[in-house]
Amino acid sequence: MIPIRSLLVAACIACTPIPSIAEPAATPLEGLQIVPVERAQTQLSVSIAGTVTPFKTVQLTAQIPGRVKYIGGREGDAFGEGQVLIELDDTALLARREAAVAAREAAIASIQNAQAQYQRELASPRSDATSMAPGGFGFPAMMDQMFSSPMEDALGFRDRDMEQYSNVIDVQTRVAQAQTSLRQADASIAEIDSRLRDTRSVTPFSGVVDKLYVEVGDTVQPGQPLVDFSQSGLYKVEADLPVHLVRTLSPGMTLPVKFDNRGQHTMAQVYRIYPTADLQRHTIHVEFTLPQGTSATAGQYVELEVTDTGANIPAQLSIPRSAVIDKGGMPLVFSIDANGVARLRVVRLGDELGKGRVAVLSGVRAGDRIIDNPPAGLKAGTVVQPQAAAQPRSAVSATQQDR
Repeated sequence: MIPIRSLLVAACIACTPIPSIAEPAATPLEGLQIVPVERAQTQLSVSIAGTVTPFKTVQLTAQIPGRVKYIGGREGDAFGEGQVLIELDDTALLARREAAVAAREAAIASIQNAQAQYQRELASPRSDATSMAPGGFGFPAMMDQMFSSPMEDALGFRDRDMEQYSNVIDVQTRVAQAQTSLRQADASIAEIDSRLRDTRSVTPFSGVVDKLYVEVGDTVQPGQPLVDFSQSGLYKVEADLPVHLVRTLSPGMTLPVKFDNRGQHTMAQVYRIYPTADLQRHTIHVEFTLPQGTSATAGQYVELEVTDTGANIPAQLSIPRSAVIDKGGMPLVFSIDANGVARLRVVRLGDELGKGRVAVLSGVRAGDRIIDNPPAGLKAGTVVQPQAAAQPRSAVSATQQDR
């Protein structure tokens, strides 16, 4: 009896009509920017390995033989421009300079004496004087000067004018020799001063010590390396590029650079392109300057992104980079289906295409509509565009009628 009664109650409920219920219309979300997925022609970007180097690097070498007397700092120490890094012993050079100064003073005295003799010869010629003057209060010499010398000159035994000319030339020669000795002394002092300057290795610009080759007490010879010194705060990137890539570069162009520390990116400017290629590797050496204040280390590895304009790359799907959201390490986008409902899709991204766009390898198709800059509260299933209202229907009664 119990099963029969249950069947009768179920049949009565099935025959009871249910009023029709209309689906509530969803309010579409407004103010969203919807963009299509497009195909874009891209160019191949080639990663070239490079090395960070200081913008200026010098190697200071010994200019004269000597013994190292002073070292101003060690590796990593910073110095300003014009500071002494290494100094050699200059005792012998200082002694030679004292001797040269004494020779100069002697030359000055010789010049003064020669000039005095020259003036004396002009005022009182020696040809008028009688060298042999016996006693008798000078009367014999006076008589010779007054009578004998003029008679000798008149008779042709002597030429007093020629004697006076010869004496003047002799005194002028002494003056010239003394002046020459002075110039020689000055040149010796200048040479010694130059060698004294060579005993000191001075910083040509502000920077740091990279490597020290000597210690205090070492004996060095001309040409021997003393210290490597590099400029601080300004770096450049050196790389060897294939010839076909260099043809697209010119001084002043900027290229993206990726550092090996946490993926840091910056822009490097083409500074110098060497005119010839390497005969073995067929590459050209190119230098790029980094912006002032870039956090880099000399010798650091970097990658340069160079565009290969000669490569034929097919068009790729591209979307705005701002349309991609990251959840759990996966790139996602909100796409709009035919009913105007936001659907969350997982996409696989490719290379950056520039101008804020990125290539898409899978997850969307050309012509799909996606939401650019999706708001934080947007969820999958949200209606973002108006759609036609659904027709009211009676779920239970329609089912029963069909049956």
